[in-house]
Amino acid sequence: MKAIIFDLDGTLIDSEPDIQGAFASAFDGLGVHRPPPKELRNVIGMRLEDCFARFLDGDQARSKEGARLFREYYQDHYLDATRPYPGADEALRALAARAPLALCTMKKWQFARKIVRAFGWQDLFAQVLGSEEGFAAKPDPAMLMELCRRLEVTPSEILYVGDTEMDGLMAQAAGAPFAFAAYGYGGGESTAPFAVAARLETASDMAHLA
Repeated sequence: MKAIIFDLDGTLIDSEPDIQGAFASAFDGLGVHRPPPKELRNVIGMRLEDCFARFLDGDQARSKEGARLFREYYQDHYLDATRPYPGADEALRALAARAPLALCTMKKWQFARKIVRAFGWQDLFAQVLGSEEGFAAKPDPAMLMELCRRLEVTPSEILYVGDTEMDGLMAQAAGAPFAFAAYGYGGGESTAPFAVAARLETASDMAHLA
């Protein structure tokens, strides 16, 4: 293994309280009844417009407005309650001494980089790639393939660590081994749709990946 690439939300950080707050603000702004928190938890990690489309009968215009309202709120509240999972910081520092690390997340790049800096991780990641224009949403492998290009490795030479089926399917589509963070927002969902090289029950387990 020549590099380890991570998802962010639900894998390295517990950002659900702040994300739920942004969803609540957005649905209130749309004048729409808020979906149950459990249903919203299940879409964390998806492209925001797709999240809202799921609850707005596919209405693209209202979904776009929902995503705008979400980001408007989130930009001032993205670190209110967001914290690294217990053991994540120690695991990342141990791994960074053994292999290059990178971040591949559907969170907008500006938030991803701000969070990395806030937790003192900026020197641990060789690359940080957030949801940016020109890259299709997970499970399309484009973002992961771009990170491999930047790191000068092939997908088979990396390990991708994530917490949802979308993460696993993206790794599979890229031809990369996948470590499943069962403690995250996937809720320990079945790993049947994709191959799993390792199953992590806590963030501390990441320290043993390399």
